[in-house]
Amino acid sequence: MAESLGSFSFDVTKRILCTLFNDGSIKKTSLATKTRLNYNVCLRYIQMLKVLGWLEVGSEVSITEIGRNVMRRLLNQPSSEIQNISSYHIDSNSFSESSNTVHEASTQNLSIMVVDDEPDVLLTYESFLSFAGFNVRTFEEPYTALTEFTSNPRLYDLIILDIRMENLNGLQLYQCMKAINPTSKILFASALDAAKELTSIFPDIQSQEIIKKPVDRENFIKTVRIALGV
Repeated sequence: MAESLGSFSFDVTKRILCTLFNDGSIKKTSLATKTRLNYNVCLRYIQMLKVLGWLEVGSEVSITEIGRNVMRRLLNQPSSEIQNISSYHIDSNSFSESSNTVHEASTQNLSIMVVDDEPDVLLTYESFLSFAGFNVRTFEEPYTALTEFTSNPRLYDLIILDIRMENLNGLQLYQCMKAINPTSKILFASALDAAKELTSIFPDIQSQEIIKKPVDRENFIKTVRIALGV
């Protein structure tokens, strides 16, 4: 069965990256044959991975250093660079003071990425978070967000993802980000009552990490603070 680009199969991604890692630069037709993909499907994945910076594409296709690191993470193979990414974390105990003044000051150095394909929602989240003192960067296009994250996997202290997005939804984006940096702190926002389904599919996701839309500012900021430990 041919995998569509929208499904963003990680099995397909791993097959492509591993083939290029082992064989070096090869032609697109050969890559499709070796990965057992329909040629047009293979081309769509190549284009997607090129946008993410994981592949270089010319007359032949080759894997980039970023792509190598992503592949190692997907396969749980050791890499000094990936280990450095994995070891990065925020010591939440350092923010344990109960003083409101300390809490407000602590948010000034914390960066949050928000991904949602609705501009009005992004503007709302940005206003809530900025008012609370956080550094915020919003993304309407999930592929752009993933490209940014791939280049700066340690930059964001928290990521907030909408679940229902076209081409690359929040769950797929979650899988990508966790593959690159398993220590990333991620919250979901959804208009659906998806907590039970999500926690059953992804045991690492807790029900309190899913924000129900439409969001209330006070509860929204409270959930963010709890996730960050501030």
